[in-house]
Amino acid sequence: LHRHAALEAIYDSAESFPQPRCHPETRINLLNDLRHQLDDPGVRVLWLHGPAGAGKSAIMQTLCRQLHDSGKLGGSYFFKRDHGIRGNARGLFATLAYQLAIFDPTLKPGISKMVEKNPALVSTSIPSQLQQLIVEPCRLVPDRVGRILLIDELDECDGIAVQQEILRSIHSIFCAHTLPLKLVIASRPEPDIRELFKSLQTGPRVYGLHMTNIQQSFRDVHIYLRREFARIHSSHHATMSKILTPWPSEDILSMLVEKSSGYFVYAATVIKFVDDKQFRATEQLDIILRLDPTCDGSDSPYDSLDRLYIHILRQVPIRFRPRLLAILSLIGAGWWFRPAHIDLLFGFEHGDAQLTLRRLHSILSIDDGGLARIQPRHASFVDFLLSERRSCEFHITQQHRLHLARCALKIMSWTQLPETTHWAWCVTSSIRSHSNLLTLASMQAGG
Repeated sequence: LHRHAALEAIYDSAESFPQPRCHPETRINLLNDLRHQLDDPGVRVLWLHGPAGAGKSAIMQTLCRQLHDSGKLGGSYFFKRDHGIRGNARGLFATLAYQLAIFDPTLKPGISKMVEKNPALVSTSIPSQLQQLIVEPCRLVPDRVGRILLIDELDECDGIAVQQEILRSIHSIFCAHTLPLKLVIASRPEPDIRELFKSLQTGPRVYGLHMTNIQQSFRDVHIYLRREFARIHSSHHATMSKILTPWPSEDILSMLVEKSSGYFVYAATVIKFVDDKQFRATEQLDIILRLDPTCDGSDSPYDSLDRLYIHILRQVPIRFRPRLLAILSLIGAGWWFRPAHIDLLFGFEHGDAQLTLRRLHSILSIDDGGLARIQPRHASFVDFLLSERRSCEFHITQQHRLHLARCALKIMSWTQLPETTHWAWCVTSSIRSHSNLLTLASMQAGG
């Protein structure tokens, strides 16, 4: 079972370090409310929903830690869009069952027996895995301590049909059985997920579903910004020693809180930008305060965030713009590659990708050693790239996607590649999950 578990998707996994977690003084009421709901015998499934940038994953990571400390955690699974392992549901219930066996010794014999009896069980359908790896072992030990399972970012699981199959399987199980298990699911309120939850809640058999919306939290954003600016003031001692505290002023802090629209994604991006030790923190903050609207986005709750994204992207020298747009098309497609692989894919000189992106650490996760895959720090950045109204000159057009498709097809036609096995596997998996790119390229090439 361990060999088939998606260890990268587990709470506190090394791959996702550092994990997004709530500041100790924020989200206190929401987390207390979630734990109170989970203590309610009438609540069996809890859906936590909110838009991109609302802090769902930070809340789920923090909740996992609290449940683990209290001995109530049964297992967790953190989906991630277009990730080779975390982007699909093949290992979802095998991973949750593996953690249940670890966290609850009373379940270990039953789960082990199921896998020993049928080793191919880990490759069966989603309903079969749920029934045999989790439900049946739990029924064998009815008086055990209840455990809580958490599934984060369900909307980032590949395929709407798979997302719905997961929810219907959970619904049918909780309707048919009384289990010492509860489930927390977090996602964006995408129409297909929202409508399915609504239909299950109003169906003939209600199974204790509770829905919690992550509301805007101006107070929590204010606390987060004040604490983080105080940390920056202290850690940037060489350049901040003559700056009086509190810094910045309450008026400026209130302005930033207002610009955040009550969501953490803007606040976190601001802090990352100001905290860059290559520059004076006061000057970085002044840049943010001087930003003016560059697009007609005044009706968008992400208007201030979009202006910040655009300003950061414009720090890349204009002569690098073609390379930048090519790399952004890769990120917009959900392909996370190492800098060296990006150079190879687009035919850049070695080191060009790392050089192009060196000013973008506040919005992209970039390892200075070049060994980690480059990926956006927030899901909202991909949404930004795919919206022409929001991203203006950095919008990913059809021509950019065609160029990406041609480069990917060219790589696939090579007979010899550096790091052949790893690289070919990465490209093949990504292209297969984005067959629309192949279609566009084939049409452009006349089939």
